[in-house]
Amino acid sequence: MSVDGDDVMNSSKVINEIFDEILQEDGPDIEKLKKEMSMNLEAESDEEQEESLNISSMSLLTPLAESVGVVSPEGFVSPSRSAGEGSSTSNGSPMSGKYQRTQVPRAESGDSIGSVSEDRHLLYSIDAYRSQRFKETDRPSIKQVIVRKEDVTSKLEKKNGTSDQVNNIKQKMQELNNEINLQQTVIYQASQALNCCFDEEHGKGSQEEAEAERLLLLATEKRTALLEELNKLKTEGPQSKKNKAASTSLVFAPSKGTVTISEMRLPLKADFVCSTMQKPDAANYYYVILLRSGAENMVATPLASTASSLNGDALIFTTTFTLQDVSSDFEINIEVYSLVQRKESTGIEKRKKTNKSKVITPKRLLTSITSKSTLLTPAMASPGGPHAVRTSNFVLAGSLKLSLASMGNTRFVLDKVPFLSPLEGHIYLKLNCKLDSSVEEKGFLTMFEDVSGFGAWHRRWCVLSGNCISYWTYPDDEKRKHPLGRINLANCTNRQIEPANREFCARPNTFELITVRPQREDDRETLVSQCRDTLCVTKNWLSADTKDERNLWMQKLNQVVVELRMWQPDACYKPIGKP
Repeated sequence: MSVDGDDVMNSSKVINEIFDEILQEDGPDIEKLKKEMSMNLEAESDEEQEESLNISSMSLLTPLAESVGVVSPEGFVSPSRSAGEGSSTSNGSPMSGKYQRTQVPRAESGDSIGSVSEDRHLLYSIDAYRSQRFKETDRPSIKQVIVRKEDVTSKLEKKNGTSDQVNNIKQKMQELNNEINLQQTVIYQASQALNCCFDEEHGKGSQEEAEAERLLLLATEKRTALLEELNKLKTEGPQSKKNKAASTSLVFAPSKGTVTISEMRLPLKADFVCSTMQKPDAANYYYVILLRSGAENMVATPLASTASSLNGDALIFTTTFTLQDVSSDFEINIEVYSLVQRKESTGIEKRKKTNKSKVITPKRLLTSITSKSTLLTPAMASPGGPHAVRTSNFVLAGSLKLSLASMGNTRFVLDKVPFLSPLEGHIYLKLNCKLDSSVEEKGFLTMFEDVSGFGAWHRRWCVLSGNCISYWTYPDDEKRKHPLGRINLANCTNRQIEPANREFCARPNTFELITVRPQREDDRETLVSQCRDTLCVTKNWLSADTKDERNLWMQKLNQVVVELRMWQPDACYKPIGKP
């Protein structure tokens, strides 16, 4: 037993000596570790060519202390200190002294561990610091500007818009005044020319006189229409444009088009045509057609006379009247004017008739004297003198108003036709309306097709342009290849393009487009097309990627279909289904 006690005492001494050596060597080892860490950091900074990086070793390790949960060294050392103060042998305890020596120098090397609570955004590694610095240099900061007075800016824009509108109205009024003055000059010149036509030698009853009457009629009508437009602008101002804009803003703005009127024929009564053929020199009838749409669009056809322009039983007018950039609510007024030139017996013929009777009576003597005086003194055509302004001798013989509802007709009844007029009472013309649509759309759509009796969905690049949807496999094929197919919207029979019924098509974001065309010999019924009587009905299922894209396509297609049916009703099939 004594031997064992001596062995225990010897072993305890050895252990105490070992621990004393370790405690004495702890301080230099920590200093060595610090130096090695600092030298490693400097070597890494030199390799990466960082010029300004002065971060102490312990400050880099402080965030790691946060992640582990060590807030401050006092919190870590406080248990040992409290235990040391409570016991009488605190100075002799090796563990408490070890913890004090290892933790206090760290607090001093890190400048202030208490600053960790203030700088919460320190980085955990050098790589994170470098990446953040590169991001700051590559991506400059963007200033966000927030406008908080939107109502003020909108009011200023409204004021500027109203001022611009007022300036436009003033400019328009000035243009109208200039045009009115120009037409007044034409009226004065035509009146002077007509005042000179007082007998046959000076153009009385000639075609030149009728041409001057036509110019006078056109200038007078233009001046009257311009004056009405000017008075309307003076009284209403910008209110009329605002009302029109408000009425059109409720529905989508329809595209404008081009209206053309051509091949006008004016039929005459059969009795009048027969009498003209028997007595061609009795009288000459001139006709002119005036086409107007508003104050600025006014055209008069060339003169057409019964002596030269009669083709069968109708007068032919070769004038083509074209209106561009007009809306769908256009109105064109057609007015037919006539002028009659009757050939009167001259003074020489009257004198020959009086000389047939050789008996001279007082009455015959008086008529011979007056006839001589009329031959010597020219008669004035205008009571106001040679410089008087005249009105045209053309008389209104019929009128007509055309609109978009007149499409498809070629024969129109004239209003205000006199009872004794040579005209039958109607006019033939060709009215053509062409849509200038600006609706376009491009994008991918997935189309349902019949492949050997099985349904398949194929993704296609679709382009809506004009009244057709053309589709290719890829977007690049649009400029290099012919389309795989086309869908003509003029053949669409949908009253309105809507999403496909989920009972028949379960694919989401799909809309249905039904088209009709004449049946061919090689047509067969498939999953997509069916033959009915002499027509082939095709159901086109088109699927978009998202609901917003589907709604956009349906809106564009509905607009094109409505405009086609509005502007070209003859070229479209009638819609099928409930209104």
